[in-house]
Amino acid sequence: MFIFLFIYLKGIPSLCILTSDGQFLSRNGRLAIALRGVEALQTWARAEKLTPLPPEKFKWLFVGCDGCETNPIIGQRYRCDTCGNFDLCSACENKGHKHPLTILPQPNDEEN
Repeated sequence: MFIFLFIYLKGIPSLCILTSDGQFLSRNGRLAIALRGVEALQTWARAEKLTPLPPEKFKWLFVGCDGCETNPIIGQRYRCDTCGNFDLCSACENKGHKHPLTILPQPNDEEN
């Protein structure tokens, strides 16, 4: 058995999934459901944590590439801190950019 818990983390509403004995299965339930759908619910029903998606399959929901305009970015995401709100996919990062780029880590359930 698992429990859905709707709470606010850092002021943002989040869906936390707990086992009946209080162990966290997911701190990012809304994201997990958006990315994995019913697979997430089935995994939690077995009182198991989801395995992280490989980086090349991770969808950066609501984030598009400012190079090729692919939306959402799937795979590694690169951000230019100089240009402000500027993100590139792996293909566009390989083409080069005039400023240094930061690789953004994939969100995980171990972070709050």
